[in-house]
Amino acid sequence: MASLLALIWLGIQVAFTHYGQSMAEAAAQAGVRAAVTAPGDPSRAGPAVQAFVAEHASKDILDPQVTVTVDGATVTVTVTGRSVSVLPGTRWSLNAGASGPLEQAP
Repeated sequence: MASLLALIWLGIQVAFTHYGQSMAEAAAQAGVRAAVTAPGDPSRAGPAVQAFVAEHASKDILDPQVTVTVDGATVTVTVTGRSVSVLPGTRWSLNAGASGPLEQAP
């Protein structure tokens, strides 16, 4: 019986982590969308990610961190954080990224 309960709790943890990972990916994509829209400005990515997390994922991504890098005309947004943990003593990390080309004003 104990092993069945442990298996159920593990399944719940995997679901929370998977959902948190999906939300981190969506937050990174929101940051890229904000940064690449003409005229491209990478400084808009961080606030866009924070706004997305605050509105849609504040309970799913714990301790969110945003990293924005620019390589030529490409911006990359990386979101890291922790997933909700239902298993005592465990930490489940989240890491997601998205990239896109910076658009230029016509």
